[in-house]
Amino acid sequence: MTDPEFVPFAGYISDDSDFHGTSKMRNMLEVCSKSVSTEQLVTQWNETKAAYPVATSTLMNAVPEILYNRLEGMLTARQLTETVDEFLKRLPPSTTVTENWIWIACPIIKGKGKVIESRHAPESEESPQQMAERATALLSQFAAEKERVSDANLGFDQSTITRKLGPLRDQLKEEILDLAVASGVINGKWMLFPSPEDVNRMWKLVAEAVVDGRLGDTAKVAPAGPPNPFAGGSQKKQSSHLICVYTKDFSDLDDVLRALEELVELGLAPRNASDGAIYYKADVYTYLNIDSSNPYGLRASLYSSKEIVGLSKQTKGKDQPSAARSTKRKQQTLSFGDVKKRKS
Repeated sequence: MTDPEFVPFAGYISDDSDFHGTSKMRNMLEVCSKSVSTEQLVTQWNETKAAYPVATSTLMNAVPEILYNRLEGMLTARQLTETVDEFLKRLPPSTTVTENWIWIACPIIKGKGKVIESRHAPESEESPQQMAERATALLSQFAAEKERVSDANLGFDQSTITRKLGPLRDQLKEEILDLAVASGVINGKWMLFPSPEDVNRMWKLVAEAVVDGRLGDTAKVAPAGPPNPFAGGSQKKQSSHLICVYTKDFSDLDDVLRALEELVELGLAPRNASDGAIYYKADVYTYLNIDSSNPYGLRASLYSSKEIVGLSKQTKGKDQPSAARSTKRKQQTLSFGDVKKRKS
C-alpha cells in the first residue's frame, strides 16, 4: 500500500525537510504570526478597503467568466474546444452530408448578465408533445367545421366559403399560440434560404454573429442533401439550404425586430421592403408540420420582415415595460358555433 506522504523520487517528507522551508524561514514566519493579532488584521483590511474603494469593490464582486455550450458533445454542433473557423471548416454546409442539422450556440458567459435559459419555460404545465396533441385536436375540429361549411354552401364560389371560415381560422391560430405559450414552446426563428453556392458565406456570417451574441442564442443550417443512389445521372441538384436564426420568444416583438435588424446589417435580409422579405416562423408550427401547403389555410409564418417593423412600433410608447407588453395569452376552448372576441 502506498504511503500517502511519500513523494516519488523525493523520499519521505518529514518536519525537518526543506519542503516546509528552511529552519530560518520557519522561525521568521512563526515570529510574524505571533506578533499580529486577528483584530489587527481586520483593522488593516478595513483601512485598505477605505483607501481603495473601487479596486476593492471590483475584487469582491468579480465573478469568473465561464463559457457554457448546451450543444457540447453533439457531433454536428460547434464545440468550445474549436474556433468558429475550425467549426466552419469541419462542417461546411455546402458539402457536409448528414441527416442532422448543423448547429451553433452562443457560449453563455456567467457574470456578464447572461443566464442559461431552457428551451421551454420551467413553469410549463405540459410538454411540447402534449401541447402538439391538443393542438392537433384543434386542427381536426377546424377541418371538420370546414367540411361542414363547404357542404352547407354548395354552389357558392370558393371566396364565399373562405370568407365564412376567416374568423374561425383566425381563432384557430390564436388558440394554437395560446397552447404554445402555456407549454413554454415560445421559440421562433427567422428563415434564410441561401443557394448551395452561397450557403457557406451566409452561414459564416450567422455563426460569427451568434457566437458574438448579436443574434439569438442558437442557429442551425441544413446540410447538403444525401445523394440518391437510384437517381443516376438525372439526380436533381439541391436548390437551396435553410438557415434558422432563433429568438427566445415569438411574442417579444422588440427582440424579434432586433434580430432582424442585425440580419439587415449583415446583408442577410433586405433593407428595403421593395427588395423582398424574409419570414419568421414559430416553433409550434414546426411541431405541427404547418407549411405553406397546409390544408387549414393557416399562414406558415407569423411575421414577415415587411410587417414586423410596423407591429413593433404598435407596442412602443405604452406604459407597460417590454416584458409586460409581450403577448400574454389565456387558454379558451375553441367554439366554432359562437366565435367570441378574444382576450389577450
